[in-house]
Amino acid sequence: MHIYARGWRLLVSCTLAGVVIALAVSALQPLKYSSTVRLLITQTNATGVDPYTAIKSTERIGQNLSELVNSSSFFNAVMNQSGIDRTYFPTDEIDKRKEWQRTVETGVVAGTGVMQVTVYHKDRTQAETIVVAVAKELATQAPNYYGYSVRLQIIDDPLPSRFFAKPDFIQNSALGLIFGFIIGTAWILARIRQIR
Repeated sequence: MHIYARGWRLLVSCTLAGVVIALAVSALQPLKYSSTVRLLITQTNATGVDPYTAIKSTERIGQNLSELVNSSSFFNAVMNQSGIDRTYFPTDEIDKRKEWQRTVETGVVAGTGVMQVTVYHKDRTQAETIVVAVAKELATQAPNYYGYSVRLQIIDDPLPSRFFAKPDFIQNSALGLIFGFIIGTAWILARIRQIR
């Protein structure tokens, strides 16, 4: 506390600078809405298997399907569905894959067979259209990869964000504050060592 009392001005300056830089970087990023759908993964041949093993198996299937979403064949299948603005994604293959990975996020809720798909887009309607297309394609493709014993069922309607979901100004400001505080503390300690 004595160290912080001696260099509080420097510490406050670094912390505020971290917040300002984080907000400036956030402001430069494009504003995007989100839309989320949840799917339930089930296995019809899971009889005789203990619940823990069954859940772990569905979690693993969900993780594998998350990797499938990032593939170019899955992207093309989604783009072939109606209502999607294909011009939003670059024509260059590398840039297109990067943008697709930034657009779609997938994950499995731990301890459940529930898979969550979230799409980020500048247009709220397009975010909803794409997330529905991704969910439908996942439900269609799952039996092709894992057999007809595996089913994906959409259990939620698309849930669009009311406001911009990206960038997260509050989270980025908090990270900037923490980073600025750490830099300020390191700077104060370095100055004290030089004095000694």
